[in-house]
Parts: sequence; structure tokens; C-alpha cells
Amino acid sequence: MTLPCLDLLLFTQGDVTQRQALASQLLASLTDHGFVKLTKHGIPDRKVHELFKWSEAFFALPPQEKLAIAHPNTSEPQRGFSCVGAENTARLYRKGVLNIANVEDLRDCREHMDIGPLTDRSFPNRWPSEDKLPGFRAFMEGIFSDFETVANAIMAALETAFSVPTGTLNRLITHSASASELRLNHYPEMNAAELKTGHINRTWPHFDLGVISLLFQNHVSGLEFEDRRFPSGEKFLKVESNDPCEMIVNVSETLQRLTNGRLRAGLHRVGVPQESDEMAQGLLKERFSVPFFCKADRNATVGSLKEFVRPGEKAIYEDMSAIQFHQSRLKSAY
Repeated sequence: MTLPCLDLLLFTQGDVTQRQALASQLLASLTDHGFVKLTKHGIPDRKVHELFKWSEAFFALPPQEKLAIAHPNTSEPQRGFSCVGAENTARLYRKGVLNIANVEDLRDCREHMDIGPLTDRSFPNRWPSEDKLPGFRAFMEGIFSDFETVANAIMAALETAFSVPTGTLNRLITHSASASELRLNHYPEMNAAELKTGHINRTWPHFDLGVISLLFQNHVSGLEFEDRRFPSGEKFLKVESNDPCEMIVNVSETLQRLTNGRLRAGLHRVGVPQESDEMAQGLLKERFSVPFFCKADRNATVGSLKEFVRPGEKAIYEDMSAIQFHQSRLKSAY
């Protein structure tokens, strides 16, 4: 099974018929898989390649430079650098999918840099010094805005597909009060024997917490999504993508809440790259990926929206603010 790959330009610049068709295809893939792939999404290829160059440059900084902007181990929105093992994605999924009693012993083999919106005064970003990485901050602030634009287009397409009023979803993810986050991921080269211990993985099966996630991954793959034809978490499928400019989109927990469960969050993990035989050789290549976590505004209500509760149904999710929901979930990951 392969994920559908859709041309988002058919929605952003298409006629009425093309917009409706694309919206319907988008909804179908996200309903069936929790995932979809997009081309012509609006972020130029040259920017995607430059994004990976900046990511590689950041993680190549001396350890002391990265640790100087480290994110504290709290449930506050993530800002700055997190070293390998700081985040435990296994704790974000507690429904028994791992068949391991104690998830505290599990670790992610990944380091990451988290960047919030420029407009966020409550939780300011932690940047490397300009003399150590000149131009890094300016580029990241610019592409953050690009990701926001793509996320708004995807939300508009879902509003069209669900036949709900324009702005039903987009009013919750405004630019002025944005709580979204951009993350640079680096999965260091590692020995396959470490994976075989059963206590470490690149990332364990988990759900993202926001509304949707938009992801680019470099030429080293490894992302896998749940095969929903089998019991929860029993089988995963590789996301087949050889183009780093192809965007991978998944439903996150907040969108599941907003749609009253009509769209389910996509369970996923990062494992062994599909295109290699490193397992036999005992070595996994380093990997880079860049997810943008589109999140509801911090004070937005993220209970079931009335527009998605069908006649005769009850609202599944209680009202709470987005920040309350995120903090309650993040407490388990650090």
C-alpha cells in the first residue's frame, strides 16, 4: 500500500471543480491513513534544500554551542535544543501498542531544535549566536511563515471537503496568536545492535499533538505509518518518498478532537531506512527531517466543534484550551 500523492496547486489555484476534487481526495487519504503526500505545496524546492543545509549546519555546531540554548525539561512549549534522549515519544502513546510494561526504559535516538512563532512573547525562541551561525535565524523565521501558509491552505481544503463554513478550522490557527512550532530533527548514525536491545529507537510509535504536521525528510527515509487494516499498532508501512521536496502531512491529536473523531490522528514511528541494507552491515546512516507542527492558538478551545457533531451524535471531547491540552500531554514526554 502506498500513500496518495496529491497536487495541492489544484486547490490553491484550481477552478471550483478542481478544488472540490482535491479536497475530497485529501479528506479520503487522511480518513483512511491519517497521512497524505503533497507536491506543489507552495514551498519552492530551492528553499527545501536550503532548509536541510541549515539544519545540517546547526547540528554540526560544537556541543557547548547547542547546549547553551537547551530546552529545559518542562511541559512548556519547546524552544531551543534538545539532546539525544531528552524526549521520550513512547510516553506519548500509552494504549499498549508497544506491549512493554515500563515505557520509562525506552529512549529516542534523536536530537532536535525547536522554533516557535516570531509573535510569541510568552515563550521566546532560543537562537544560536549570530556570529556562530549567521543567517540561520532569518531563514528559519522566513520559512516558518511559508509553512503557516501551507497549513492554512490544507485547513481550507478540509473545510471544503467537510462542507463546513469557511474559517471553521482556520480561525483556530491564526498568524497573530500562533502557537505552531518548527522542528529540526537529527538522527545520528547508530549501530543496529542498539535497536535490537528493544530499549532504543529512532522514534517510538506516537501521535503528534497539534492540528496537522507537515514534514520534509532527506534522502534517508525511515518514517512509517500505521496500517489501519490491522489491530492498532500491529503493523506499520514505509512512507515511500525519494524526493526530499515532497511534503508528508499527518493528522494530529487536536484535529481528531476538533472533528469529533471523524479524522483520527496518524500513528507513526521512525525505523530502519527502506532503501538500505545497513541492518545487515550493522550501521544506520544519519537522518535529517523537518516537521512543522501546526497547532491551535494557545487559548483556542479544542473540544469537539459543533460543525462536526452529526445529528444524533454526542460531542466526544470536552472543551479545554489548546495550551491545557498540550501541557497535559507533554508532561509525559519529558
